[in-house]
Amino acid sequence: MRWVVLILLFFGAVINFADKSIVGLAAVPIMKEFNLTYAEWGLVGSSYYWLYPVTGIFGAAWADRLGAKKVLGFIMLTWTVLQFGVLAITALPLLILYRILLGAFEGPYSPIAYSHADKWFPPKLKGFANSVVVGGGTVGAMIVAPILVSLITIFGWKVAFAALGAASLVWFFLFQFLTKENPVEVYENVQKKKKQKLEKIKVKDFLLLLASPTALFTTLAYFSTYILVVWFSVWLPIYLVEAVKMTPGQMGTSVAIIGVVSVCIYMGVSMASDHLFKKNQNWRSSRVFVVAGAMILGALFFSSIMIFQNPIWVIVAMCLAKGLTYAILPIGPTIMINEMQERGGIDDKHFNIIRKSSGHYCTSINWLYHKFSWRKSTIGL
Repeated sequence: MRWVVLILLFFGAVINFADKSIVGLAAVPIMKEFNLTYAEWGLVGSSYYWLYPVTGIFGAAWADRLGAKKVLGFIMLTWTVLQFGVLAITALPLLILYRILLGAFEGPYSPIAYSHADKWFPPKLKGFANSVVVGGGTVGAMIVAPILVSLITIFGWKVAFAALGAASLVWFFLFQFLTKENPVEVYENVQKKKKQKLEKIKVKDFLLLLASPTALFTTLAYFSTYILVVWFSVWLPIYLVEAVKMTPGQMGTSVAIIGVVSVCIYMGVSMASDHLFKKNQNWRSSRVFVVAGAMILGALFFSSIMIFQNPIWVIVAMCLAKGLTYAILPIGPTIMINEMQERGGIDDKHFNIIRKSSGHYCTSINWLYHKFSWRKSTIGL
């Protein structure tokens, strides 16, 4: 069951990031249709993120109350409505409004998906599980780029957007019918006992947590990485066409290459981090130091394109820069979870108890319920 959950979360992230990036892939026809300047296009691209971080926090809290499965299903249905609604867009204000609403309802996906994945995997596999979810984002933004470019070229950009709406609807039905809310439901036919609620986080305690060096580093690292996330999704296609002088077909192929290689890189970094943690059980050396080193190298590669502008080197540098800097996305949640262990997932020992007790599970599950508080969604930092 946990692999079904992870695969569907992966494809949910594919749709999530495809929704983000398709506006960049369709930049030329959209700008031409609405006669937009580069300044106006920058407004369209940035509007997606105006409510994105805010709704990410509130959406994660909402998932704590109602359950990740219900909230993920609801937001996926809103993606469907909004993507089909693109067919009615006729002016710049409507385009901006659409992007604001889409960003608002897509903001909660990542923190809820990380939380949901962490319910199903022990600490030694959390980095890998989160990297798979993040990998879905890169696949959505990059690997499907040639398909989206073809749809845009043949049928027009609005039809391509609607196709993503149809994909969201399919995902909704699969996720609702093929998955459970948490691992306990796999072993219990009827869950009668109410889950023990976690103590509400006080604002003062939360601010003290953010002030810790590790949490502060993780938050700032996420902030800086999302500058690149926006740039890659909004400006990379235009950069490759206008600055590097690629054709639309070459651009689609290039972003696909960047996507494939970068996924391999940051999944490799995540697996290396998991391996170090399994070996030394030290969160700082296996998580913080690994991701910090990767991000520094990634920044250096990204900066190099200002000096070396050969098209081949640009693609190589983009692959390395994206793969290394994006390592914070799968590893960051595990760092923050460790900072609040009482709200984290189950450990290796008790994960194995649940996984193995297929015959006489009732006693051990009830014991676990009374002794441990099941994990709630992490705040979207």
